Amino acid sequence: MPPPRPSPRSAGSPARRLLFLAVPYAAFAAALLGVEAAVRMTQPHVSRLDFFVTAPEQQAQFADARRQRIFEGDPLLFWKLAPGLRDVVWDQTPVTTNAQGLRYGRDVGPKAAGAFRMLCVGDSVTFGFRVPLVFRKRPLDRDPAWRAYPARVEAALREANPGRAVEVIPLAVPGYSSHQGLAWLRRDLRSYAPDLVVLLFGWNDISLRARPDHEAMATGAVQVLARDLVSRSQALVQAWRRLHAPPPPAAHASGGAVARVPVLRFVENHVRMAALARECGAAVAVMGPVFRDPAEHPDEAERMRAYREALRGSMRAHGIPYLEVAELTETGWPANQPLFLEHIHPSHAGHRVLAHALLAFLSERGLLRGLAAPAVLAP
Repeated sequence: MPPPRPSPRSAGSPARRLLFLAVPYAAFAAALLGVEAAVRMTQPHVSRLDFFVTAPEQQAQFADARRQRIFEGDPLLFWKLAPGLRDVVWDQTPVTTNAQGLRYGRDVGPKAAGAFRMLCVGDSVTFGFRVPLVFRKRPLDRDPAWRAYPARVEAALREANPGRAVEVIPLAVPGYSSHQGLAWLRRDLRSYAPDLVVLLFGWNDISLRARPDHEAMATGAVQVLARDLVSRSQALVQAWRRLHAPPPPAAHASGGAVARVPVLRFVENHVRMAALARECGAAVAVMGPVFRDPAEHPDEAERMRAYREALRGSMRAHGIPYLEVAELTETGWPANQPLFLEHIHPSHAGHRVLAHALLAFLSERGLLRGLAAPAVLAP
């Protein structure tokens, strides 16, 4: 008697059914891998930085005359300083970064008990653009005393408070607007556990672009995740770039049509950053934008004046300590010429003025939390 035939239900085991269902997905994955490999072999590589940042005005600021870059892509902030740089000269600025990608002499770990930690949040001014100023043919010919104001403030507070751990950390990247500053603090502020947060933004916010930052650099979780995932595949990057081709060069001839951050958003961003700091138990201070003169770029000077006035009024209304350094604004012109490299960035002398004014202000407002303020700032 022949053995009974297996029923149709028992003929396919669960493993075989699973394998049958998995075949289409495996074929699809293999096809994707093949497309990815083909694109990588036949198309120029697109870095995450070049994928995230398409505005010609911003791309032009990333590489100096020698094509030296110090930035890398970030799906939230679009660009950031690359970590682990060692005395790389970018645009006449010697740049060393720590593991967090900050222009700070050491890595930042958990705050030690009893330490005082201050964050200086801003753009190329706080970063210390061309401070110290170096030249390509004489890269070692520099004055070590020429330092950006966060480094000056840290050195002065340490000298005035021997035995006390003091950190003044610059959360600052060239080209950042207050839109990016707010996004950065939302993501990372709590991990730094600061005692004091100082904010200084300005020129990038008033700069003109085709679209404002809140549209061009949306910070929603879905948008950030999408940018992150797409940027990891050269096939998706190439497809995305073809679907979202930038406008023709003529559209950028005037440098754009709108401010990167409209004035009301500029003010609101500072209010929100201050609220984040206070929610973390930190004190906060806001500095008004610096700008050299009303003559060379009168349109920018007028916008800067309007932004500064709006910021001043809002900070006072919200009870947020606010500092303007008159020598570093248009009202200081023309005597302030030695304090600037050009109309935007303070020179090493300007950073000394900024550090001195900030220390005096923080001391007067009781924001140093028991630290002694230096009587005289070192040259």
